[in-house]
Amino acid sequence: MLYYVLDVETNGLKPGWHEITQISVIRFEDRHQLTRYIKIDHPERTSLEALNNTGRIYADLMKGGDAISAVNACEAFWNQDGKTPEHRCMVAHNASFDKNFCHALWASLGKEFPVVCWLDTMKFMKEWAKKVGMVPKKFSLAEVLKFAKINPIGEAHNAESDTRNTYLLLDKGLKLGVDHLSSIKRWPHITKVAEEKEIAENKEEKEIEQQ
Repeated sequence: MLYYVLDVETNGLKPGWHEITQISVIRFEDRHQLTRYIKIDHPERTSLEALNNTGRIYADLMKGGDAISAVNACEAFWNQDGKTPEHRCMVAHNASFDKNFCHALWASLGKEFPVVCWLDTMKFMKEWAKKVGMVPKKFSLAEVLKFAKINPIGEAHNAESDTRNTYLLLDKGLKLGVDHLSSIKRWPHITKVAEEKEIAENKEEKEIEQQ
């Protein structure tokens, strides 16, 4: 299993409606990093709260390359490992957020996101807290970095620096012997779920016709 640390910034909270504005990935093995800003298609849907959180303005959302270029760059980066999606694990803080937006972006381009396993460092930190007998008041990235006594790199809510900080968090936890395997979850590809549902419905229809 190969591990990648990922973070995305978005112009809101709803995958499929809001879009990824920045994506950054670090290959855990050698710490190589890829970062892309993405010019979004619907800036008018942008949440003001998202702008405030990321410290950006509307004009910033029109900067960067197109989505397909960012997706192709990420896939080329991942494909360097020669692994299948089942043998890659994406690491993110509050992983369901990043996972949902990544799946939505890839699906919008007629693609499957090429990673099956995800490790959520929020759950990872709960294992860490159990290990030391202390529980952080909150499990935001900023708070758990304080808990782990890690000096944050760069500004919060920037995918490039948040990815680096998540990497530091995972690396330190692993060195301390925190059980990361219990934090890994396998999410099926969206298209596979749709295909399985269609197969099940077709099977049910045939069974009804044969009755």
